[in-house]
Amino acid sequence: MTALAETFISALRRLESERDADTIAGLFAEDASISNPLVSYEAGGAVAARRFWAQYRAAFEEISSEFRTVKETDGVAFLEWRSRGTLAGEAFDYGGVSVLEEADGKIASFRTYFDSAQLPRAHAPLTHTAGDAAPTARPDIAPPGKNKGGEDLDRAQRAAAEQRAEGGYS
Repeated sequence: MTALAETFISALRRLESERDADTIAGLFAEDASISNPLVSYEAGGAVAARRFWAQYRAAFEEISSEFRTVKETDGVAFLEWRSRGTLAGEAFDYGGVSVLEEADGKIASFRTYFDSAQLPRAHAPLTHTAGDAAPTARPDIAPPGKNKGGEDLDRAQRAAAEQRAEGGYS
C-alpha cells in the first residue's frame, strides 16, 4: 500500500469515527478536484475537500468503511471499499472504488464510483466550479444556495429519489 493511500485510509477512519474533516482535507492539493456520483468540486482544493468530507460525514448517523483492495501504479492509487452504517434511520451497505491521483505528496484528484441506489436515499449530482462557495447543481436541479450542514444534499436526495420513482436517474 502506498504511503498516501495508507494515510488517506487512516484519515477517513478518523473522519468516520470522530467527524474530523480537517485531517482528511489536509491531504489534498490546493487545486485538487474531488468527485463522486453525487457531488463534484472541479478545482476547489483543500477548502472544497473539507466541505466535501464534512458533508459526507454529516449525511450518515454511523458509517464505517473497510478496504478490500488497494493498488498503486505511477502515482495513482485504486481503493476498492465497502461502507456500512445508517442513513436517515435505515441501515445501508454499499461498495465502490476510489481513485486517488498524487502530485507532490498530496491528492491532486479524488474520484469515487458507486451505485447511489445502494443507499436508502439517493442524491442528485452536484458540481462545483472554481470561485463558488458551494457545489452548484447540474441541470434541472436548483443551485444549493447558502445551506450548510448537508441540507443541500438532503434536497438533492429528494430530487433524485423523485426522478428515480418516475423511471429516470438510477
